[in-house]
Amino acid sequence: MNSTKLSAFCDKVLEIGWLLAVIVTPLFFNVYSSRVFEPDKLTTLRTIALIMAAVWLVRYIEERVSGRYEMGLTWRTPLVLPTIFTVVVYLLSTPLSVTPRVSLFGSYQRLQGTYTTLSYIVIFLIILERLRTRAQLSRLISVVILNSLPISLYGLLQHNKLDPLPWGGDVTRRIASNMGNAIFVAAYLIMAVFPTLARIVDAFRSILTDEETSTADVFRAAAYIFIFLVQIIAIWYTQSRGPLMGLLTGLGMWALLGLLALQRAARRERPFQPGDLPGDLGRGVAFGLGSLAAAGAVAAFLFFIGKSLAAPESSLPQTLAMVAAALVLMGVWLAFIVNRKGWRWLWISALVMVVLFAIGFLLINPGGPFHEWALQTPLNRVARVLQAESGTGKVRALIWEGGLQMILPHDPIQFPPTTTDPNGHPDAFNVLRPLVGYGPESMYVAYNRFYPPLLGHYESRTASPDRSHNETLDSLIITGLLGFAAYLWLFGSVFTFGLRWLGLLPDDWRRTLFFALLAGGAVVATAIVVPVLDAHFFCLAIPIGMVGGLFIYLIVYCFSIYWEPEAAPKAHPYAILLTGILAALVAHFVEINFGIAIASTRTTFWAFAGVLVVAGLGLIREREERPGEQRAGDKRREARGRERSREAKRQGSKQRKKRRRTTPPPSAKPGLPVWLWPTLAVALVGGFVLGTLAYDFITNAERLSQPLTVIWRALTVLPAQHSRTSYGALMVFAFTWLMGTVVLISEMAKRGSFRERKNDWGLAAILYMLVSLIVGFGFALVLAGRQVSLINAQPQSVEDVIRIADRIAGLLTSYYGFIVFTLLVGGVLLFLGTRRRPRQNGQPWSVITLIVLAVLIGAIAVTTNLHPIQADIIYKQAEQWERDKQWPVAIEHYKHAIELAPKEDFYYLYLGRAYLEYAKTIKDTALRDTVLRETEQVLLQARDINPLNTDHSANLARMYRVWADLTSDAEERQSLIQRSSENYAIATSLSPQNAILWNEWATLYLYAGDFEQAQEKISHSLELDPDFEQTWTVQADIYANQNLITEAIKAYERALEISPRLVDVWLRLGDIYMSENELEKAVEAYEQALELSPKRVQVWRVLGSLYAQLGRLDDAVAALQQALELDPEASSAWDTHRLLAVLYSQLGQRDLALSHAQTALQLAPEDHKAGLQEIIVQLQQSK
Repeated sequence: MNSTKLSAFCDKVLEIGWLLAVIVTPLFFNVYSSRVFEPDKLTTLRTIALIMAAVWLVRYIEERVSGRYEMGLTWRTPLVLPTIFTVVVYLLSTPLSVTPRVSLFGSYQRLQGTYTTLSYIVIFLIILERLRTRAQLSRLISVVILNSLPISLYGLLQHNKLDPLPWGGDVTRRIASNMGNAIFVAAYLIMAVFPTLARIVDAFRSILTDEETSTADVFRAAAYIFIFLVQIIAIWYTQSRGPLMGLLTGLGMWALLGLLALQRAARRERPFQPGDLPGDLGRGVAFGLGSLAAAGAVAAFLFFIGKSLAAPESSLPQTLAMVAAALVLMGVWLAFIVNRKGWRWLWISALVMVVLFAIGFLLINPGGPFHEWALQTPLNRVARVLQAESGTGKVRALIWEGGLQMILPHDPIQFPPTTTDPNGHPDAFNVLRPLVGYGPESMYVAYNRFYPPLLGHYESRTASPDRSHNETLDSLIITGLLGFAAYLWLFGSVFTFGLRWLGLLPDDWRRTLFFALLAGGAVVATAIVVPVLDAHFFCLAIPIGMVGGLFIYLIVYCFSIYWEPEAAPKAHPYAILLTGILAALVAHFVEINFGIAIASTRTTFWAFAGVLVVAGLGLIREREERPGEQRAGDKRREARGRERSREAKRQGSKQRKKRRRTTPPPSAKPGLPVWLWPTLAVALVGGFVLGTLAYDFITNAERLSQPLTVIWRALTVLPAQHSRTSYGALMVFAFTWLMGTVVLISEMAKRGSFRERKNDWGLAAILYMLVSLIVGFGFALVLAGRQVSLINAQPQSVEDVIRIADRIAGLLTSYYGFIVFTLLVGGVLLFLGTRRRPRQNGQPWSVITLIVLAVLIGAIAVTTNLHPIQADIIYKQAEQWERDKQWPVAIEHYKHAIELAPKEDFYYLYLGRAYLEYAKTIKDTALRDTVLRETEQVLLQARDINPLNTDHSANLARMYRVWADLTSDAEERQSLIQRSSENYAIATSLSPQNAILWNEWATLYLYAGDFEQAQEKISHSLELDPDFEQTWTVQADIYANQNLITEAIKAYERALEISPRLVDVWLRLGDIYMSENELEKAVEAYEQALELSPKRVQVWRVLGSLYAQLGRLDDAVAALQQALELDPEASSAWDTHRLLAVLYSQLGQRDLALSHAQTALQLAPEDHKAGLQEIIVQLQQSK
């Protein structure tokens, strides 16, 4: 119980906080910033977590001072100990990191540092301690499900080319939705699918078993089915294999746990005997094969029907067959389950189907006989899951190869010289790296030294992996063996307690078997995979082995029930929800070992982990409002250890009996319905969802002057498609609004919120719709108004332009204000709905603490969360000025971004580049030197901030090379070349496998005329990667500059063998052949170049000249005419006309020759006109 009103209010704010957390990270994105997605989501989450931590601390002080504090959380609470260990590991690894600041605050691209990890854990611990009522639990799960709907619907819009936002990449073939990445969308949605499934099962159970089925029950079931279908379609449209593997594993876990629940229910009705097993096995196998045969027959029939009706290249027959097969299977199985048939042996049928599907999966993957066929069907992505020698499978394998080298003992990484450390130094903690790792978020700089050269053939050579796409290996890289242990302990605890609370892990031999299979599965899988594939696949073998062991245990448990003497215990009161949560967490565990744990999945994982514990322990009570009621879970001492599960079950049984006996309690205020304040609170949360969507979608791309028009056009027009009308975005808002009403109000009805006034649920629905619409639309109007105000700004100076950029960045401040508004007002509304409010207002010390923390947390949030994203918004504003070559304006934007985020080396990098480009345009030598020296200082600052980032040393090397080009002093030029070489040496020491850097270094020596050093560098590059076309091109250039023509031609031809579409190489080859007077080969090379790049005017002119020399006059005329068509105003156009005049004269077409000669005379410079006049006279005389 809360002792004061302040404490109770804090409690309610905390609940709104965790609801906003699970909304923001999946749903929010920021089109105004450069990064748009992950960092913007996480800074917002961190702000929410900071506020929650402050409120939690105030509540703690309030309860302590009042003397009524009850410990709701101890180290003995499930999952707390592995969580504490995780915190300790991160706090140890961060200061020992190779990039301590980045490890603490997060990298520019991901922001998943210790600060962010602690934010997740704060939310988890608060849920663990403060989520105590059925209403709170229901709201949290409902919000997660509802939040997935607009994300899924937006994906459907993208797939159907109805996206109102102009993304740079293709989002139609593989949707990216609110995450910016197809894999990320699917990774999140597979976690939302299972709670949705749990709600569907619960809704149908209510419809089938309750004495009275209300309209709300029907609406509730229909809404969840709709959301589930949209989720599945969106997952399919992502075409992502890792999440698909997670989804299939989670569905397998969901099905097996559900069928186990049916088996246990059948056992409660009639005890099992060992002699029953053979008969059950026969019936189970027969039903499994029979249902598959029925589904296959229907699928085959519809496939051939579709084949006869659809176009030959259509995938409709396959899609129709698969959907029909799924529906037949679902219908047959549901018929048996609903009619209580086969509950004893349906798990056997499922096992048969899983085995057959596994065989089918292997048959359609590489090496299987049906692989090529499957690639032509909608199963093509599934058919590539085991593809390890090409595509993303090969990329992962190569990244894992480098990752394995990182975690094995090796020589220390060498830190380059900086301003504070002129000599550099080796990694002082190298010996500890296997134990503590390189530090959170450090892989993107630490990996460079171990980058496999072959990886450059499969993805960008300029990108360094910042994740291994495998959580097991990631944990070893960033936090070492300690972090690896924490990761396995955490997930192992989730699996252990989840099964225990479901009654599937009794305290007998089966518990020992479970742990043996969990550990043994990982060991056996590793022992098989490492010799068969390679050592670096251990990181995949461990999680697969653990999940395999988990499934094997459950199958053994199914068999063991036939020999179990005791009667089956009653099901856990939240068994359906626990099954859904556990299946979601298993799916997540599989997915993160094929992909990356992101903001939305991390947040959802920790929220689900908290729900699993509080629901599993039986800490959820029916109501908080009941006078005199004490928290059953809080009165129980955590020290009961192994008795928790049985205690939870007994408590659940008592609560169910109590619900049947008790009468509805009186409302807090006579005349006000009980449902009023909770309805207003969930309406506010629903309005926040709509407001977040408004921030995502509402932009004033058309520069309109009316806020209402801005909103309407943003939701109904596709600017990137010639402003055609589409109501897709409006549909996303409308469905989210309507489904929010159905889901949240029907759940309130299910909880009994309308028992006093049974007909009020319709009134509550109307109230929800009005309030949520007012809140969401109100925030949309605020945004639109601020966007309109930007249109009226007329900048007169660079300072004015920066102020406009600040105002654009201020839009994010509006969203942060919206969050604070929702937290405070939501807390008030939930507080007003409390049935038994404390009489005392609050303790003075708590109020003082609240004021101090409000100021402190506000400052921290602004500095560490708001400003970094505002800096990124301003950085993005600089891009348009760069495109227009307005370098001074771009420079001021980058400077301002650095003012907001002074430790972000990324902005220094771009500021240095802008300075360098600006210097190239300056004619005044003194000013140019000043700008170049400023460039040097900026790039040195960037390296001081992040010395292991290879880009900074490489950019310094490139800058000195350009500076050498711009100087006229020979001595200074030589000095600059030397400095450039020194920085290339540093860059290649940081990234010794980077062939591009070695090639640039060789090119530098070639530029300096040092052929010996150039050859040495390029030879080393060829040793690293003999199949990199750029390296052979530089080698050819080195040969050509030494007049080794034969060797140069061979090197150019080798480059073209590797990559035939290198236009510049074809041109260089053509130039060499022309200089060697091999005109036919030169023509062939130029023709190849023009086939690849047909708009090169000068090449057409050269080709025309060569044709003329070879006597191919018609081809020469055609080539020269093409040059004129492409650029009739070119400076050399007069000479092209002259050549055409000569050619037409030779072809006997005197009129055309004269016309071109006269045109040439008009366009030619004065010193060539006399010669052209002679040609004209000759042509006129010959007529």
